[in-house]
Amino acid sequence: MRYQLRETAVEVIELIPPYVATTLLGEQQASDPNAMPLDDFIPEVMSMIKGNPDATEICVEKVKPLRSAAEGGQEKYDQFFKHFNDTRSAALHSDS
Repeated sequence: MRYQLRETAVEVIELIPPYVATTLLGEQQASDPNAMPLDDFIPEVMSMIKGNPDATEICVEKVKPLRSAAEGGQEKYDQFFKHFNDTRSAALHSDS
């Protein structure tokens, strides 16, 4: 989208969120201890936008391991996502 709109007055900034404590995926997400609190996410994003007004991409610290998971190769990628999904699954089932 940024490329398609590059010659217009529209500015596109890509926001790459981590798993954030909201009700987007249901009530359990809002209280999941593995989710980044919304009250931490919003100020970090706003600070990054204010501190770098020319940024085309915003990645809060908590999303960086997820974003760079593939850089260590397929095995590390698979391990990261297994751990990520196991943790998420455990949190969902602890509410049951």
